[in-house]
Order: sequence, then structure tokens, then C-alpha cells
Amino acid sequence: MNKIAVVAASMLLAGAASVGAAGAADLSSPMPLKAVAAPEPAPMWDVAFGVKLATDYVFRGISQTDGNAAVQGYAELRLFDWIYGGVWASNVDFPPINQFGGYTGLTDASAEVDLYFGLRHTWGAFTADVGFVYYYYPGEIGVNTLGAGLPAVNIDYWEVYFKPTYVINDVFTVGGNLYYTNSYAGSGSSGTYLSGTAKIDFTKWSPVKDVGFYVSGELGYQWLGQTDLGNIFVANYELPSYTTWNVGVAFTYKAATLDLRYYGSTLSSGPSYVSGVGYAPFGTCGVVSGLQNVCGDRYVASLSFDTSFLALK
Repeated sequence: MNKIAVVAASMLLAGAASVGAAGAADLSSPMPLKAVAAPEPAPMWDVAFGVKLATDYVFRGISQTDGNAAVQGYAELRLFDWIYGGVWASNVDFPPINQFGGYTGLTDASAEVDLYFGLRHTWGAFTADVGFVYYYYPGEIGVNTLGAGLPAVNIDYWEVYFKPTYVINDVFTVGGNLYYTNSYAGSGSSGTYLSGTAKIDFTKWSPVKDVGFYVSGELGYQWLGQTDLGNIFVANYELPSYTTWNVGVAFTYKAATLDLRYYGSTLSSGPSYVSGVGYAPFGTCGVVSGLQNVCGDRYVASLSFDTSFLALK
């Protein structure tokens, strides 16, 4: 602004015969600045919620519904743009008897209910999320109900986690997931899950208003160890670690998302010798899950709706 004022003053001196004193005073005064609107403060609270219908519920490469459809929902309270806590639920299918009439050691839980809380905040393009989740399975069969060691344990357990994400630009986003438990699925085996995620958002090029689409994927590794079942009828054994991945495409319209996704893992389903276990008729998949046909290549379609109280206003 000072540079503009100096130039204007020079012009006034050159044309003093035709410009009055009042005009000179006007031109030499600072030009008014347009006010910049302050960013809106983060809301003190909000409640996010949603539902999902899916052809399968796959968790780290393993179907939790024995290949059947799932109905899921959640509600999450968010406070001060930092604190959150919520509940998430889904139907599951952990049959105590497999398709061959043999015992699986599973608990026949009626549902999975996840109770979680944590801290989540965003600084520019970076978001950090650290928290705790408890996996609760209501309706489980009691330990040793079907016989000695059947089931050997109940599968409720907890994990702590850290999930950072970074938005590179309006197209590319990368992230990670780190989870730890001291008793994976109640087995007494420690478990660490580490994965990387990537998302490519093509919404800016969508020819249809309010319709977006993106591709995303995840590559992870699940470390498992020696069980500590605490059941006198069942010997402890080594749970096999494995790699898992998923990739898919999703289409969004306002609060709705249609997701088409492929899941895979290195877990095997055929008879094999498993280190720390011995002969396993259902391979590493059977050792980890108790079932034969819940691992391997899986293709899942889901339709979800996600919104919040404040978004409805």
C-alpha cells in the first residue's frame, strides 16, 4: 500500500494545476482492506452414526460371518475436536460344529460389540488417532460346555491402537494402523497388527454433482505367538503369523457409500504341516480361525450410510 501511495503522490505533483487539494488527500490515503473471515471454531460436540449392509464381514483377511451377510452399525460421541468414544456392532457366525460334523472349538457368539474410545486430532494435513477397543462377544458358549476344552476359552479381548493419516493433496491420502493385544481372541497369545493404507480420490473429476469415487487399499501383517489358554484339557500351541491385504473401489453420494472390495491373505486352507502345531487338516486358516473356508480370496460388496447430528442441521 505504501508503494501505491508514493506513485499516486508523484502523479499529483505533476498535475497540480488540474487536481485540487481535496483530490490529492483522497489519493494519498491508504486503500481499505477487505476483511478476511476468521475460520469457524471446531464444534464442541457431535455424534456420528451409521449403518452398513455387507455380503460378508472380513477382519484382517478372515470372514467373521462364515461367508454370510452382515448388518453393522455404530454411534460415536465426539468432544472438543479431540476426544471420542463409541460403540460398533455386527452379527457374526462362529459355529461350534463345522460342515463335517467335527468340533471347531468356537463359541457360537451371537454378535460382536466393540466398545472404544480415544484421542483424535488434525493438524493441517496430518491426523493422529490413538485409542483402546474392547471386542465383546455376547451369547458365547461357556468354557468346556461341549466337552473337555470345547471351547477352551471365551474370545473377548482388547487392543490398543495408533492410526496416523496424512493427506498429501485432494487426491492422495496415506495412512497406517498399529494394534497390540496381550491375548489375541482370548487365546493368551500376544498379537501385533501393522498395516499401511493408501487412497486415491477421483471425486474432483466426477462428471455428476455430489457423486464421488475412489480406490483404496491396505497391506498388513498380523504377528501372533504362543497361546496361553489356561485350560487343562488343551495344550498350548503356536499361532501362525500371516500377511493380509485388501483393495477396492467405492462410489459415494452424499452420506451413502457403495464399496466393492477384494480381500486376501497368506493363510492356507488345505491340509498341511504347521510349525509349532504339527499336522493341521485345515491349514493355517484352521489353526487361527477354527474353520476351513473363512480365509483365502474373498469379494465383498457393501452399502453404508454415515452422517452426524451436526451434518443434519
